[in-house]
Amino acid sequence: MNITWKKLGPYLIVLAAILWALDGVLRRSLFSLPPIIIVFYEHLIGLLIISPFLLKNFKKISFSKKEWGALFLVSLLSGVLGTLWFTTALVKVNFISFSVVFLLQKLQPLFAMLFAVIFLKEKISKQYIVWAFLALLAAYFVTFKDGLVNFAAGQTALAALFALGAAFAWGSSTAFSRFALLRKSNTLVTAMRFLITTILAFIFVFIFSQESSLGAPSSKEYGRFLIIALSTGLVALWIYYRGLKNTQVKVATILELTFPFLAVIIDIFLYKNVLAPSQYIAAAVLLVAMYMVSRLNTAFDKIYNTRVIGGAGRGKRLGFPTLNFIVPDNFEHAYGVYCGWVIVGDKQYQAAMHYGPIPTFADKRKSLEAHLISGEHLQNIPDKISFRFVAKLRDIEKFSVKDKLVENINSDIIRAKEILK
Repeated sequence: MNITWKKLGPYLIVLAAILWALDGVLRRSLFSLPPIIIVFYEHLIGLLIISPFLLKNFKKISFSKKEWGALFLVSLLSGVLGTLWFTTALVKVNFISFSVVFLLQKLQPLFAMLFAVIFLKEKISKQYIVWAFLALLAAYFVTFKDGLVNFAAGQTALAALFALGAAFAWGSSTAFSRFALLRKSNTLVTAMRFLITTILAFIFVFIFSQESSLGAPSSKEYGRFLIIALSTGLVALWIYYRGLKNTQVKVATILELTFPFLAVIIDIFLYKNVLAPSQYIAAAVLLVAMYMVSRLNTAFDKIYNTRVIGGAGRGKRLGFPTLNFIVPDNFEHAYGVYCGWVIVGDKQYQAAMHYGPIPTFADKRKSLEAHLISGEHLQNIPDKISFRFVAKLRDIEKFSVKDKLVENINSDIIRAKEILK
């Protein structure tokens, strides 16, 4: 089942983006409420819905300092500030659709890619650059009829600054979210995101002196918040995080362009806005580009051929002997600890794998090695061997004591067995 989820990852990202495209329709009746009040109540109601899970698993909640930091940044940037900055930018241009605000919002994938490379060590191939650029260009022409942007609307310079801030907040949050998801379930990360964002939004209500508006929503508006939570809010984020757990950020951020694409389509049917021929062409190009990018989701199905080389013997001394491989020329995965299969002839062996430097032993050299976790021992190791990754278990860490390293390796092996069974 876990392998199936790996393959479904990009499709779940698209499904979440489809739901988000409907979000604007659901929120139109909330226009009279201050933005921070909307942010607070949509997260509060979502939190109440997912709280049974949170309470049931409260004692099991355990995050590293980096994971707590990632969750906080996601909640602050994406949950609160991104929404507020984008709304403020729209106010500055009088909510005109074809404005500089929407132009700069298209920079969001660039921030996502940047943070994916810096924090997750994702690699950007030439093939990816071509299709990603084409997708971004197509998204621009889908959004702006005949490619024309209204630079004259309202306070353009200030609006541009807020729009750029929103693009940064949402783009970087994609990378921080995936970091938090590497070792935790999407349900837990979703629950913690709603908990932290609710607290932060409540604080911002008082920072913006909007406490008098806490009682402003009508019963009808509370009902609308509930609908949002069960569709484009909590549920959409849960689906998105399930997909993001198994999809690289560089791929996910391009697939999210489904959102503006469908928003334009919805505009046609609900609000009778007619598309220009350039938008139809751009829409077709965008669909093709997104499909091609989805195929570049550093395939966990990809089989690599390599050779076995001698190692330092550290794994054997720790009780976890490893096979050391030459890193293939076409290897695209980021540094980390993975689970997967070592393939010898017609046999496959479950394995926990390490790729990257080994900071615990102050070894900065890049190594690729595999521990066969089912106790198998290869009697005759062939010159050529094959392997494939199935899932990333965690990032590479530096441990100060041997016992902590052994404890983490044992945890990695347990998780690998669960995934590979």
